[in-house]
Amino acid sequence: MRALRIAALVEAASLAVLLVNLVTVHLGAISSATGPLHGTAYLAVIVLTLMTPPPSGRWWSLVPGIGGLLVLRKFPDPREAAEGQPS
Repeated sequence: MRALRIAALVEAASLAVLLVNLVTVHLGAISSATGPLHGTAYLAVIVLTLMTPPPSGRWWSLVPGIGGLLVLRKFPDPREAAEGQPS
């Protein structure tokens, strides 16, 4: 679950960097570095989602950019689950 959370954050952040670069300075070096990073994170989110227990709405991982974050909303937050357990 931790790997999926990291991949989802990298996917969303890299998309933000690509879009900001596109509407501002449009440097080729930023696009060349961030584009493959975003693509790799996108594929990692899809694969990691398929490896997790099936939540409802697994297909959300196919949404580029924010799909991983949408999938993570389907899983309970581990911090909240730990608070509910007796000590």
